[in-house]
Amino acid sequence: MVSGDKWDKLSRAAQDRVRRLRKTFGTNHSPFIRHIVRRTREYLETTVNPETNEPFLKPVKVRLFGEEDGEAIILTSYLKDAYEHAEGFCDLLKKRVGGSGFLKTLLLRRVGSTIEAGRLTAEKMLGSWEDIEEISEDDDDEADDRASALRSLTPSERQRIQAFVDALKAYPHEDPKYAVVKRLLLEGHKGTSSWLEEGCIVFSAYFDSILWLAKRLSNEDLKGEPIGIYAGAGKSAIMKDAVLHREDRETLKKMVRRGELRLILGTDAASEGLNLQRLGTLVNLDLPWNPTRLEQRKGRIQRIGQVRNEVCVYNMRYKDSVEDRVHALLSERLQEIHRLFGQVPDVLEDVWIHIAEGEIEKARKIIDALPKKHPFEERYQRPEPVPWESCAAVLNAVDRRLFLQRAWNERGSK
Repeated sequence: MVSGDKWDKLSRAAQDRVRRLRKTFGTNHSPFIRHIVRRTREYLETTVNPETNEPFLKPVKVRLFGEEDGEAIILTSYLKDAYEHAEGFCDLLKKRVGGSGFLKTLLLRRVGSTIEAGRLTAEKMLGSWEDIEEISEDDDDEADDRASALRSLTPSERQRIQAFVDALKAYPHEDPKYAVVKRLLLEGHKGTSSWLEEGCIVFSAYFDSILWLAKRLSNEDLKGEPIGIYAGAGKSAIMKDAVLHREDRETLKKMVRRGELRLILGTDAASEGLNLQRLGTLVNLDLPWNPTRLEQRKGRIQRIGQVRNEVCVYNMRYKDSVEDRVHALLSERLQEIHRLFGQVPDVLEDVWIHIAEGEIEKARKIIDALPKKHPFEERYQRPEPVPWESCAAVLNAVDRRLFLQRAWNERGSK
């Protein structure tokens, strides 16, 4: 149990994260369930079932690309200038607006996805702010107040955003991410064959990025190829020869299963509850600042029913962007963190925000504070004799209720 006065001592980012977790926390993090069993994917893939002499779960390896330093996508000089204007705007907001780092770093998140998403967001900020995706991740009055404060830009903030837009309009060249996606789909990468032939899903956090990519591919390099757009709020569709036809998501899933759709472009609406094991490749057009999203995206193709022994994933990031700096800071520990927890903890979302705001030491402290060993293994992996005959009494309804009502620190001391 945690006393109520601790809430006000949490950082604004931590409060925002708790609000987002409140609807599913009880279901997904019940201490009663966690005390029963823990079976990681690694355990199921490496442990042989004595009844079948096969692993409990067929191993599906992931071949990961885009992680090496030389694979970060280099921005041309004009794009780098524009990105620096976006960072300057973020710095001005940091000085003026308190509260959620999510809101203050909105433009950097969008331009880190694609240049097009950043441009559209900046133009909306200069105008009416209408239809900006994910302007707030929570629905409380305080968040609305912070969003309202952001809409009232100061002259210096408006000047920074205008400079960002002007830099993009002055040199309207293509986003270098497009060339990488085109090469992956048509030619493959480092010994792999065409990712389009293998079946591919491209993920982005933002619909603007997905729609931009669909139009470019359909207009230029994939004429005649149906491209699925899997998104929320009635935006799902099929694009062919630059013509958009609205389609429901169930139809898109059926077309993938029947082999009628080789390419899906999806927002994070497609990262949960979608089985795409017929596809063998995945491109992350951007790296979401909520690390759990990466695992959810990968899980669309690395799942039971995948006929391939190996799937390919390509993670994109711009050189010297916030995402690239986070990658450099986390690269030494990321594999270890993933091995311990089975995914990347949500607490690392704060790392993105601190780096975007230039607070590198705060980011380092969060990374260094992560345990070197999984807490479950620390406590429960020691073999001890268990009086199983007592379980019926221990797990009766009354004792179960009493156990769940005990404070966390009391429970840990027994």
